[in-house]
Amino acid sequence: MVWKEIDNLQFLSQLSLKQVEDRLLITADFAPELKKTLGMKEPFLYVTLYVRGGARVKIIDEDSAALFNTTKKDFDEDTYERIIDFAKSHARQFKKRT
Repeated sequence: MVWKEIDNLQFLSQLSLKQVEDRLLITADFAPELKKTLGMKEPFLYVTLYVRGGARVKIIDEDSAALFNTTKKDFDEDTYERIIDFAKSHARQFKKRT
């Protein structure tokens, strides 16, 4: 299943490790089908951006604290790029690069 319907991204929080990585919490509107598939009620995105390149996106359920590790292949290409671009625009170490 490729996930497409993750919209209305909103910056929530950030942790920055100088010259290493930025970690961001991002709230979003998830499609009801995706929530059901993941078994989550209140999911949000946990994005890690690495200074030397690369990124990881995890989905965490605020209700149950369940963690879902994702890969780039789990997302529609446009959706994944939108999430990463949004994260970079709010990350301290990446603002100057975008």
